[in-house]
Amino acid sequence: MANVLVAIFDVHSEAYQAFSELKSFKQDDQTQIAQIALVKNDSGNVSIKDSVDFDDATRDYATIGGIVGGLIGILSGPLGVIFGSGLGALAGAASGSMTDSTDNGLIEDVTTKLLDGEIAVIALVSEKDESVLNHVFAPFKANIMRWDALSVGREVELAGQVQDDLYDKVQADLNQRRINHLKDQGTEIADAIKATFRRLRGKK
Repeated sequence: MANVLVAIFDVHSEAYQAFSELKSFKQDDQTQIAQIALVKNDSGNVSIKDSVDFDDATRDYATIGGIVGGLIGILSGPLGVIFGSGLGALAGAASGSMTDSTDNGLIEDVTTKLLDGEIAVIALVSEKDESVLNHVFAPFKANIMRWDALSVGREVELAGQVQDDLYDKVQADLNQRRINHLKDQGTEIADAIKATFRRLRGKK
């Protein structure tokens, strides 16, 4: 089954170690890793610290694409901020040791559980036995979640459309505000000009 796996770590060094082990993971017919990324939440900005795209050896971390790249783009955009705002502490209190799967959408779950300063590994994997990759994370204190990759792909695509719509609406609102401001400013200037000439006429 193709999954998107997210592991959130309490200890940064453990996240880097787990990422390193996934990079050197010996893939076989039972378990394959297509993409992995190490990301950190810095004051609401989710940024990539390192990544590997096994499907494209020419792709560096700054341009990682596919589902993982699209997901990170959403997490670091306005929707990520909206989902994460005011909810992170509550979700963080509920998260603890290793868990598996969730009923919520990935974007909502990750933005509410990846708290400020925390670090996570995100991977696109195909696995017939989840215990294989769970074993990689077993030595570390990590909260592991999985979602069906197809569902995540659809969620990312929809979120991207919503994010574009939000951007368009914000731009339209800003443009209208700018037009209204110029109109108001124009009225004020016209009134000032009239007042100037009234004063001049009054001096005659």
